[in-house]
Amino acid sequence: MSTSKIYHGADLPKWFSLSKYQATLTFSALDWANQLDARLRIQWLLGRNNKTYRDEILSEFEGFKENPTCHIHTYSALSSEDDIRHTSTIVRPLTCGLAYALGVDIKTTYGLNERGNLGLADRYSVSKYYKERDLFMDSLTPVVVDLDCSDVDIKNDFSLYLEQVRTYTGIESKKTHITPRELEKLQDYSILPYMDLMIWSEVEGRSITDNVILSALFNEDYINATGDPFIRQTLKPFYKRINSRFIRALKHYQ
Repeated sequence: MSTSKIYHGADLPKWFSLSKYQATLTFSALDWANQLDARLRIQWLLGRNNKTYRDEILSEFEGFKENPTCHIHTYSALSSEDDIRHTSTIVRPLTCGLAYALGVDIKTTYGLNERGNLGLADRYSVSKYYKERDLFMDSLTPVVVDLDCSDVDIKNDFSLYLEQVRTYTGIESKKTHITPRELEKLQDYSILPYMDLMIWSEVEGRSITDNVILSALFNEDYINATGDPFIRQTLKPFYKRINSRFIRALKHYQ
């Protein structure tokens, strides 16, 4: 039986090889955004701790193990010609797929009572649900808009709601700017292979020591230049910054 912690590079998965990531040298900001976004989705599924998603997780990750830099197809939120065609990444219609995913998560968390409903949780906002959990979509705050009102009233009401929900969630109104150096760090710090190793370790229930990560991701000259604390002091703090806001900024990088 394998141990829960990996202390030797020889114990890393056989599919892992830095040579598979050579294409990242020519990645555009959008390429990086799409690749990182796909990994964040897998991590989100893992974070839901729902066994019904394991096959989906393994299926998606299997493709990355085979070809980690393959082209990621991006789709607009809505593809039907007879549906709303707003494709902004900030304001967009709530899709049935997302509504279903929300429903499954909320039902799993709160459970149904003897009458078949969520009881008091039925009156909780989705924002409250997200605030209490560290989820991939925790920056979203689904709302219901009553179009049987004037645009002026709707805009005024939304401005008030926006002020309240920012105060409640603690998510500040600030824009994330991606600098050229931050874009370079994605390559210099081997972020994509590191992310894949982190996903693998979570799927397998194993952890990898910093020394093994260092030797697996970087050549000897880079290791000598950065020193052993590099993983703990530099790579991991930068990696923690890669969230939905960071990726959105990458998609709009000029």
